[in-house]
Amino acid sequence: MLDRDIAALESYQLIARVLHDVHEVSTQTQILGLALSAPIMPLVETKGSRLEPNALSLIDADALEGSDSLERVIPLLKSDKMGNLMPKVRKLSARGIPALALDFTQLAETPPFGTAVWKPKTREDLAELRAAAGCPLWLYGITSPSDAVVAMEAGLEAIVVHSGAGYYLEGPATIEIFPEVFDTVAGMIEVYAGGPVRNGVDIFRYLAVGAEAVVVDTDRPLLNLQAELEYAMRLTACETLADISYEAIFAPMFEEI
Repeated sequence: MLDRDIAALESYQLIARVLHDVHEVSTQTQILGLALSAPIMPLVETKGSRLEPNALSLIDADALEGSDSLERVIPLLKSDKMGNLMPKVRKLSARGIPALALDFTQLAETPPFGTAVWKPKTREDLAELRAAAGCPLWLYGITSPSDAVVAMEAGLEAIVVHSGAGYYLEGPATIEIFPEVFDTVAGMIEVYAGGPVRNGVDIFRYLAVGAEAVVVDTDRPLLNLQAELEYAMRLTACETLADISYEAIFAPMFEEI
């Protein structure tokens, strides 16, 4: 768990409203044409892990062997040499996946802080991979507005803002950098948030700064997270996901200096 992400989330405080007539709330949404009960996408990194029913999950591609149905699975491929990536992309695409994602968070684990191989990607590389995929291509682990622009220009469909790549740089937490990334490319590419969450209130915080959905790194059941998100929506007078905005939170950036 990235402690700085949790600490940053805590600084975005929800403002309760009690004078309203919101009784029932709806967390329903659609991603990639799939109906979801909540804007929550579990991150699965271990082979054999139980998948949440009816959820859209991001799964480490190495843990997919033996899986039959991939209709609600987005394989997550680590950045690698193009010669290694291209056949993997084509093989996975042939299995009818709704989308494919490239994981850049592991680039933080390169020497001297780890043993991963340094394999970044250019705009041209991304465009080539998107053409080979034949399905939507996402980037998982975007930490800067400039990278978001490159992804957009390469014709990708979505990015997941995640602080992992900047861990050893002591870079900003996901929720701290998210508004700037969102303002830079919103409307031209889908922008999701990713990282550790403790509960549905944390998910609400990401939605309030603009995330269209959240890729959650947690072992907690999706139904529990959804119930807590619904609770936060009722107490902030947000009847639908479209009602969740900056107005529902109190953050340091809004304090008078």
